[in-house]
Amino acid sequence: MKPMGTITKYYPFIDEETKSILDSLMEESSSYFDFVQRLSDVVLKNEVPVNLAYIAAVQAWWARTEETINLIQEKYKDVPCIRPWGYVLTSGQSDQVKSHDDVVESIEKAIDTSLDDWMVMELHLLHASFHWPLFGDIPSLLEPLEKARSLTEANPLLNCFEPLICAFEGLAKQREGYAKESLVVYQRGKELAEVHDDSLYKYMNLLDRAVVLQILNLQDALAQYEILYELALDLEVPYLIAEVLNDSAVAFQTAGEYDLAISCHHEQIKLLGESDTPCVILSSIFAILGDGQQALEWINRAFEYTGFLEFSMLYLLKAWALALLNRVEEAVHYLDTAHSLIMKSGQEIRLGNYYHISGVINLARCDYLTALEFLEKALEISERISGGLYLNVVLLDLARAELLLANQSTDSTKAPGRWLSKLEKYAIERDMPGIRMQAALFKSEFYQNQGQLKDAHGTLLDALDITDSLGVVTLRKRISDRIQEIDCFIKDEELVS
Repeated sequence: MKPMGTITKYYPFIDEETKSILDSLMEESSSYFDFVQRLSDVVLKNEVPVNLAYIAAVQAWWARTEETINLIQEKYKDVPCIRPWGYVLTSGQSDQVKSHDDVVESIEKAIDTSLDDWMVMELHLLHASFHWPLFGDIPSLLEPLEKARSLTEANPLLNCFEPLICAFEGLAKQREGYAKESLVVYQRGKELAEVHDDSLYKYMNLLDRAVVLQILNLQDALAQYEILYELALDLEVPYLIAEVLNDSAVAFQTAGEYDLAISCHHEQIKLLGESDTPCVILSSIFAILGDGQQALEWINRAFEYTGFLEFSMLYLLKAWALALLNRVEEAVHYLDTAHSLIMKSGQEIRLGNYYHISGVINLARCDYLTALEFLEKALEISERISGGLYLNVVLLDLARAELLLANQSTDSTKAPGRWLSKLEKYAIERDMPGIRMQAALFKSEFYQNQGQLKDAHGTLLDALDITDSLGVVTLRKRISDRIQEIDCFIKDEELVS
């Protein structure tokens, strides 16, 4: 492979022997991931300068080669600057809460040994990667970034690390609710990474940017993920490829293209094996599709991976799955547990999730008015601080609740309700084809319940024209099945008349 800034950015700080070894390894390697493996072998099988062992530990961490990380840690266990790179970060929230205190302690011990500034810089950025809590506590993310910034101000040679600082600063703005402003920061980080030819730092800015675009412009986000996927394939790092698949799946899920989302997660599992993250998201997808049994199976698997860690979302998803299976009392038990955890965390976004699942449980109880009250509270929070995927989910259940309530009413309402209309408008404005098709299924059911079979039939025929993407295979089948049912009803009605 050609020399890349991801590695050569270290050259102003390291000795000639280390540079020579890195040059040779890059020349021999077919990709970045191949380089990481070759470099790891060198530092494990030979006595090498500490600088080289440190760089190997950092690159193994970025590539998430867990076995290699452990071997490097074992050989260099007495080298303080290498120790912090022994904590793997793969499944986001769970790894951060498990390792945060140990990572910070090992970073502080390493810095106390009077390291060079370039190592201190990277350790501050590692700290930012493990900041906790993941949602909400912005100061825990900003503190290490401020220390990193002070180093770049004192030493311009450290500007090669600035693209990663940008990635984290963009994340902080995003968490504070400044989505559009965060895009500017990510763009700057991407451009700086390109100046330094640092593919990893470019990847980080593009990945975080794509997450923001999922809220602001879904189709732009999907286009961004295509670029990211090509970049990850070029680097050949299985973890990065799987990460793009995971985040792409969330975008597909937001668009209502559930089959593609499910496929992405299965591909991710093939690459890295099962973990809590894909299991959690697969559970949510099947819950949205109304498949309580599969939703329950996947969330049970997620519980197995998280062990003693108590995350409110796990309990909320289990309550959701149980409610779909009409196991209401069990659902309430998990909902109550989640509520207790949410109150301890103070995370408003999770309170919105709690209101949503409370609404779902009341739908299962056939208490549609109470369900609407909870769902409207969930919508208010989702519109204000999250948007995107969860806003879709809440709107879908608001439309469902409204439809069920209308079925109980004796009024001869001829027009769909406000929540179904809002869902349909929202999906059209944001170009979410699968959500539009789900709205069409609701609308058709409404017309059928009103005795307007031809309108019900026409609505579904129009829905089939929205898209024939592989992401909506399940929804197209549901629509086709409903068309056949309505065809039979229309024929029966004609025979009677």
